[in-house]
Amino acid sequence: MTGKESFRRRLFLYYFSIFILFTAVILAFQYNREKKIRIAALNTRLNDMAGLVDNYISVNSLPETGNYLMIDSIFNLIPVPDLRITIIAVDGSVLYDSSVEEWDKMENHLKRPEVGKSLFSPYGTAVRRSASTGKEYYYFSRYFNTYYVRLAEEYNINITGFLRREKIFLVFIAVVFAAVWALLALVTRRMGESITMLRDFAARVRRGEGNDPGIIFPRNEIGETGKEIVRIYNNLARNTAELTLQKEKLFRHLHVLNEGVAFLSPERKVTLSNNHFLVFLNAITGEHTIEPEGFIDHPSFAGVRTFIDRHQGPSARQGEIPSTEFHIEKSGRFFGVKCILFNDGSFEIVLTDITRTEQTKAMRQQMTSNIAHELKTPISSVRGYLETLMVNRDLDEDKKQYFLEKALAQSIRLTELISDIVTLNKLDETGSSFPFESVDVGSVIREVRDNLITAIKKKGISFDIEIEEGLTVTANRSLVVSVFQNLIENAVTYAGDKITITIRNIPGAAGYHTFSFADNGIGIPEEHQPRIFERFYRVDDGRSRKSGGTGLGLAIVKNAILLHKGEISVHTRPGGGTEFIFSLPA
Repeated sequence: MTGKESFRRRLFLYYFSIFILFTAVILAFQYNREKKIRIAALNTRLNDMAGLVDNYISVNSLPETGNYLMIDSIFNLIPVPDLRITIIAVDGSVLYDSSVEEWDKMENHLKRPEVGKSLFSPYGTAVRRSASTGKEYYYFSRYFNTYYVRLAEEYNINITGFLRREKIFLVFIAVVFAAVWALLALVTRRMGESITMLRDFAARVRRGEGNDPGIIFPRNEIGETGKEIVRIYNNLARNTAELTLQKEKLFRHLHVLNEGVAFLSPERKVTLSNNHFLVFLNAITGEHTIEPEGFIDHPSFAGVRTFIDRHQGPSARQGEIPSTEFHIEKSGRFFGVKCILFNDGSFEIVLTDITRTEQTKAMRQQMTSNIAHELKTPISSVRGYLETLMVNRDLDEDKKQYFLEKALAQSIRLTELISDIVTLNKLDETGSSFPFESVDVGSVIREVRDNLITAIKKKGISFDIEIEEGLTVTANRSLVVSVFQNLIENAVTYAGDKITITIRNIPGAAGYHTFSFADNGIGIPEEHQPRIFERFYRVDDGRSRKSGGTGLGLAIVKNAILLHKGEISVHTRPGGGTEFIFSLPA
């Protein structure tokens, strides 16, 4: 009973809170509306009085005579005992004040809020304490071309009463409040009975006690819903035993998310499959079907048929659950096929797209071959120079120095090659481990330029850097340095002498900063541009080796940008030279 009352109370409070909120909104609206109407009426009255004062000043030519003291007689026409009249010149000096005897000694009134407002509006108002009299006034000011007429009434009980809202509306709200209170109590009591029965039914089901036939739901919408829920529960209880075996099979492979899965009966009919299975099946068979029926007879699955024929007999299912795996290659894609046989003769087939794994394996094999080929040249050169020095011990010092410098240059090239290979491996295998931070692009470019200043000056290369001051990207700083260093090194090494390198940021996609890196050198032939980001690819193999390049610089640039979810492209500039356009996250 306590739980039932508690629920009813919560339901009542919920609806009652909504009513309270609605009532508060109505009261606030009514209060503001009444206040605006009454303030408008007060302003209209004061505006009429200001017009009367202005008319009096004009009729008596007070601006010409300067005898503003005559305004005292106007109080005989205006039956407002607490009214204060002030005449203010355009420059802010007080020409007359009915509440201050020495008004000529009053401070400048041009900065009074009501005066300032009236200069740009039909009139200005303010409620504040007077610095001259120490009383709180409701001020009204109006500008009449050559002077301001300001009226003020003491902000006392008369004014506040004038602005006070009507009370009759609150009485009406109170009556409605009481009526709604009673109505809500009745509705929530009847609704609470139905919902409480549903809650009790759910509690019994959760405890495994089943349905209570003694529960009779009321004859209303919620009661009918409760009866329908009871019927559904009874149907589910009857079907639970039939679904237990299928659910056990499904739970064994819940971890398979990106693989195609199909369950087949002992008669080799598909009982359950997912979307990935159908997609992979169509790719393997080359057909476009919407049902996987009969796929087991396709030649690609001959291995599955042989395995099932051999292990599906009762005597063959003793001990561990048998399974088999093999690979299928179709149109450049690779799929792993795994078959698991269950104790009841049914079986499961799992299809996995391993194309990327196989491609990565092939790429690594090619990478290993390229690395071996690239390492052979500097190692052979170093060995040759050292053997020459060891065999010819009587070489003069100049020759020895020459061979030592050559050996050192090759060892440096070998070190750079190994460093680039390590960087690429990190990008491929542990890209997520690179920490991101806010990187100032301008400082990175200046740092790289200063590191290469000797080669830059030697070739007479100039820079045109148009990067906004303080522009930053959210990236790994070492990789951003590597991007600009490889691009600048390539331009310095291969673009020619006395060129200009231009680096600027250009409009791009939202959330990214887009950069243009260009030179006006000899450029890259267009037939080579689609392949320049490949590892160890060289436009001119002989020239690149002579210059000491590793063939990995642009590959590092592309992989670093892709790690940051950016893009990079290359094209020939009009008039000659090459331009790279790439983006990094803002």
